[in-house]
Amino acid sequence: MPLPKMPNDASVAEIFSEASKLKAKKDKVEFLSQYSHRKDLEHIVKGAYHPAIVWLIPDGPLPEGVQFSDVPAVDLADDRLIRAYRQFQYLVKGGPDMKQSKREEVYLNILRSVHVSEAKLLMSVVSKKIPGFSRALMLETFPDWLPKSNTLTE
Repeated sequence: MPLPKMPNDASVAEIFSEASKLKAKKDKVEFLSQYSHRKDLEHIVKGAYHPAIVWLIPDGPLPEGVQFSDVPAVDLADDRLIRAYRQFQYLVKGGPDMKQSKREEVYLNILRSVHVSEAKLLMSVVSKKIPGFSRALMLETFPDWLPKSNTLTE
């Protein structure tokens, strides 16, 4: 069976959604590896599974009163992770120095501006996981993005 074909600018959430429908591990690896040129996908995978990346924002549910965008499609959202990933530098250890309140504001603005599917994916990444995809599968698919070990050695 041929692998699904997606537009070049498909959202990372759409890519993972499509990959999750594939049954065989080799099909998932083959499908996902088609997108190894995508910097947004690389940042998402590293954000979830690279031990050196430490998120400096709280994980868990959104604060009271903060709501996801209600647009019906990724393309209709104010922003997309394909662009917004560039702001991740403000959210992780080693990034620019800023007040914690400002850092959390940047994060919440990303969550508000992207489609709900991308917002939920980003929230999972901050919790250091991608639902339905193990670190081992990501390591097999993108061996240059992650260290073999999930622990940092000094």
